[in-house]
Amino acid sequence: MISINSGDSNLNNALHRWLKLDKNSTTHREVLEDIEHCRWDKLKKTMLSRQKFGTAGLRGRMGAGYMCMNDVVVLQTAQGLCSYVKKVCTQRQLINGIVVGFDGRYNSKRFAELTAKVFISSSIPVHLFSLVCPTPLVSFATILYGAAAGVMVTASHNPKEDNGYKVYWGNGSQVISPHDDSILYEILNCLEIPDDHWNIDELKNNEMVRNCQEEVTTKYMEYIQSSLHNDVLEQNKHAKISTVYSAMHGVGYEFILKAFDAANLKVPISVKDQQDPNPDFPTVVFPNPEEKECLEMSKALAEQNGVQLVLVNDPDADRLAVAEYNLETKSWKVFSGNEMGSLLGWWILKQHLIRTESFDSGASEPVYLLASFVSSKMLAAVSRGKGLFVETLTGFKWMGNATLLLKKEGKVPIFAFEEAIGYMCSPSVPDKDGVSAAVQVASLASHLYSRRSSLQNQLQVLYRDFGYHVSYNGYFLLNEPTVVQKIFLRIRNFHGKGVYPKAVGPCEVVFVNDFTAGVKIPEESDTEGEAKISGTGLDQKYTSGEMITFRCSNGLSVTVRTSGTEPKLKYYTELVCQADTVCAQEAKKMELENMVKAFIDELIQPTENGLTG
Repeated sequence: MISINSGDSNLNNALHRWLKLDKNSTTHREVLEDIEHCRWDKLKKTMLSRQKFGTAGLRGRMGAGYMCMNDVVVLQTAQGLCSYVKKVCTQRQLINGIVVGFDGRYNSKRFAELTAKVFISSSIPVHLFSLVCPTPLVSFATILYGAAAGVMVTASHNPKEDNGYKVYWGNGSQVISPHDDSILYEILNCLEIPDDHWNIDELKNNEMVRNCQEEVTTKYMEYIQSSLHNDVLEQNKHAKISTVYSAMHGVGYEFILKAFDAANLKVPISVKDQQDPNPDFPTVVFPNPEEKECLEMSKALAEQNGVQLVLVNDPDADRLAVAEYNLETKSWKVFSGNEMGSLLGWWILKQHLIRTESFDSGASEPVYLLASFVSSKMLAAVSRGKGLFVETLTGFKWMGNATLLLKKEGKVPIFAFEEAIGYMCSPSVPDKDGVSAAVQVASLASHLYSRRSSLQNQLQVLYRDFGYHVSYNGYFLLNEPTVVQKIFLRIRNFHGKGVYPKAVGPCEVVFVNDFTAGVKIPEESDTEGEAKISGTGLDQKYTSGEMITFRCSNGLSVTVRTSGTEPKLKYYTELVCQADTVCAQEAKKMELENMVKAFIDELIQPTENGLTG
């Protein structure tokens, strides 16, 4: 046994245990080198605590240690998940097995195969994608097979050093409480790793491992086609609009080609340098299409080819960025998630009501549109009179599960979105889906371009009809956890003990909702057109950190919250007003930014608290 003298008996024991468990030569050697070079601070961070199983699974830097993504952590997690499903799932679900997919990152395929090995060792069949796949196809496949659960190995848009482990429950939605807490409990009781679980060579010939790639892809494309009204399919065929598409070095390209074909859309022009899966993401600093620079290659290619519409997926193709060239101003408009969520919500609502021949008179049965609490309220205005609007806590695990609860009750949920460019275009995939969203955006553009309009023009129509909704969001990095306590304690006692701010800068505060403390001032009646349902996360005690919302008499709303996955303090703001011209809208944007600056300076105090953006 190797001699370890860190000066910390807990660390010594953890390291001995790790070296006994880990049969991966790369991570095993990493730990030995860290011990040899006395990197005790690093080892304390990676070995003395482990990732919390939350927000539908795990995500972190690849490397050795329980705080990282590696074979040991993946095997322990798979063992815990396997133990849990065996305890709570029906025999039919267990016979139907689980679904496992993976993206193009380093180690993703290996982590997926290790997961498959754990389940077949317990005689639970595995529907394993043989090649990379978009994350939403795992959600879709879990429902398709009536499976006990689904696993997608992905870190989505995180840096190249990261990987992750996303878990879906048998309903096809990301796991929420109590499942996530119970899975973590099982993981902690399944830390020993049998030697056989390391042997993945037998997967290729094991009859319990079923290659689901072709079947799921075919069924998913059938869903894509059926999700569009026949008139839309005809319009797409005749309009033949051109688009530029980037997969952002991820998995989306082949699936977008098939989906566009199913929707009668013209084959998009691909950004070749970003077309194929590449775990190094060589053309971008961060493979996150929310970052404007990630769209530069796509926009340049579009300009070279005279193309007006750009569509960009993130690496696992569950999110979608959209940009459109303005022929009059000769400039690009990159749509925010709030703007595109409002446009897509209007478009999908329009299609649904045309199917029921009730677009002008309102639906014969109420339909439901959902958004996260920190997303724009414009969708509520768009849906009023034609559907019901539902808000959930942040994250598609809440929107997906709320969607399925509505469906179970015989109700008709048709769309959900979050401001972080995530869109659910059908309950067939109760999660954000960048492939179906790309099809819907291109179909909407076909509809508008054939009428000599555009996405930007249609957004202006919505502003005219439902009010100008403008957002200004951002975040600060948190290096010291005590700063969070200081900030929120000050807010809660702004004018004395228990007295929240009554005015901030020029804004009169008329309503405060302190989710964490469970305080509303004053108690607010239900908003017209908004439906209160169970399963949204807003119907229970808030336990995800700090979150407070302010509403002001001038139409401004501000929400300040801590992130559940990153050391960040985030703020989300929206101003609702009338502004009928682009000039007036620009003025309102400036006004909003000034008001938000006052909120930040007075409530968050970034300079005093040493915060950086």
